Amino acid sequence: MKKPPNKFVFKRREPEIPSRLTTIDAFPDPDDVYLSECHLEGLRLDAPTDAPLRIESSLLNRVNLANNRFSTILWKDLRLTNCDLANLETRSLTLIRVEFINCRMTGLRATEAECQDVLISEGDLRYTQFRYAKFKAAEFDTCNFEEADFLGADLSGSIFRKCNLQNAEMNKVKLVNADLRTSNVEGLHLRAEDVRGAVVDLTQAMLFAPLLGIRIE
Repeated sequence: MKKPPNKFVFKRREPEIPSRLTTIDAFPDPDDVYLSECHLEGLRLDAPTDAPLRIESSLLNRVNLANNRFSTILWKDLRLTNCDLANLETRSLTLIRVEFINCRMTGLRATEAECQDVLISEGDLRYTQFRYAKFKAAEFDTCNFEEADFLGADLSGSIFRKCNLQNAEMNKVKLVNADLRTSNVEGLHLRAEDVRGAVVDLTQAMLFAPLLGIRIE
């Protein structure tokens, strides 16, 4: 008797943040920002164009990084709450065990990002660009991704809970085991082969039916 295929089990690792953090009241040298085991509250960073930004094992609350352009961003074991990342741009983004809680990320641009164990919850991500990004063990919770650009991204195994994906670009994406149930997929731009392996509900299946050449009568 043929065995049924193994069911995909999702598991995201949370950030590993020390209980004792150093509170800082200003960013260090803006030409090369490196922070570790810090608590940042209500700060704004105006960095030179193409500066690197590295932060590890820290908490960021109401931090404003909007309209900056960094050559590289490396964030590991971070939790960002109510932060402003609008129009942030980088040529190289690496996220490892990072959580974004209610952050403004409109127009963020991060092509070919590497994202592992990432949570984005209740954020505004309209017009974000994650072209050819790779997401592993990612959760998106109540996010507004309207007209976001995921062209060629690998979203395999990602979970989208109550997200707005209206008119988002998802051509050439990988959605194997990605859970789209409860999210708005109306107007989603993708091909029949792109949706293969995704987990959808009945209403979404009816929306995808013309794309797949299926008649529901």
